[in-house]
Amino acid sequence: MRILYIVPFVPWPLRVRSFNLIPRLAERHEIYLVCLAGSAEEEARASLLSKFCRKVCCVRHHKTKAMLQCAAALATPRPLRMAYFSSSKMQKAVRNAVAEFSPDVIYIERWRALDYVPPIIGVPILCDPTDSMLLYNQRLMRTGRWWERLVAWEEYLKFRRYEPTLARRADTVVFCSRIDQECVQQYASEVRYASVPNGVDCKQYFQKSPHEEEPNTLVCTGNLGYAPNRHAARFLLDKILPLVRRQIPTVKLIMAGRGCQSYLGREAVNTPGLEVADFVPDLRPFIARATVAVAPITVGAGVCNKVLEAFSTGTPVVATRLACGDLPVRDGVHLLLADQAGAFAEKVVCLLRDADLRTTLSHEGRCLVEEQYDWDVVHLALERALLNLPPRPSAPAIRFQEVVDEPS
Repeated sequence: MRILYIVPFVPWPLRVRSFNLIPRLAERHEIYLVCLAGSAEEEARASLLSKFCRKVCCVRHHKTKAMLQCAAALATPRPLRMAYFSSSKMQKAVRNAVAEFSPDVIYIERWRALDYVPPIIGVPILCDPTDSMLLYNQRLMRTGRWWERLVAWEEYLKFRRYEPTLARRADTVVFCSRIDQECVQQYASEVRYASVPNGVDCKQYFQKSPHEEEPNTLVCTGNLGYAPNRHAARFLLDKILPLVRRQIPTVKLIMAGRGCQSYLGREAVNTPGLEVADFVPDLRPFIARATVAVAPITVGAGVCNKVLEAFSTGTPVVATRLACGDLPVRDGVHLLLADQAGAFAEKVVCLLRDADLRTTLSHEGRCLVEEQYDWDVVHLALERALLNLPPRPSAPAIRFQEVVDEPS
């Protein structure tokens, strides 16, 4: 099967879904990757996947132009997230790829990349938005800062009409959780849906040994350039950690992920027991050092990879229910669940003091990801969805023409 793979970013280790799916799909299928890069650094990362693809086409997208597109969309029905990533050069690159590659199917990750595909095309389309923008903005309206609530309200009203319309443009729509799917399905029930969860590489995040672990150590991982992770960091540092320290004064916290240093700034230096690791190529050593991993997510949609990565490494988890999406987890069996700061802190203290409970949870968590959430298992669900796409009527042939970069 020839797969035209379209994403509005460059897949790399922090973009775990495509970065893990592409190599596995490439074992049995031919892939032509078209992606969008916001900088020369991002463009260079595309080479990481070139060995798995017949061709990689990387298109530059400048931030200034993207912001101007957002400003122009404010008074229109178009969501800002869609306007920001709009790119005529990506549209040309996709048209050229269709003509050159003659794909059997088109895989699109994120709603915003649907705009790159011609409206009339004789190739079946699978769109993988991963999360529902309706659900994301609905939650942000309740828990975000005042300015985030304003933007979320604007985006929610626009996506209320836009997201079902986008769903109808695809032959199959894939979500990583049932909760996200149901949010869109209530407005577009006639659309064909499939479930492909987020995953974890169980070989990369292998089970830790006892000597790797440090006592009374917490870890919270995530890219702090992503708003839900910033909210989680603030909830943890301002509300949860002080309560834990009242009972265990020696507790340490590792914050690991891109943007941690720049976001936390002086707080990283002035907070006792706080260790910050900004950009690290491998999060596993930090997760393995921790006695307990925490996922205090209060905003967002989908399933947090940080939960799956901790499960796979064998570090027991305390998380909010929101962080787990629709993972088939049970409180006290796979992890400990709490949504309020006081209850969350109590669960953390309980787990730090109970070695037997930590052992039980880490065993059950590891078994769960091995059976259902290893990327080697997950990619098979996506492959089935691609193979089962219904055929489309033939469209007029697209003439191949090399993409010429537009002036910046």
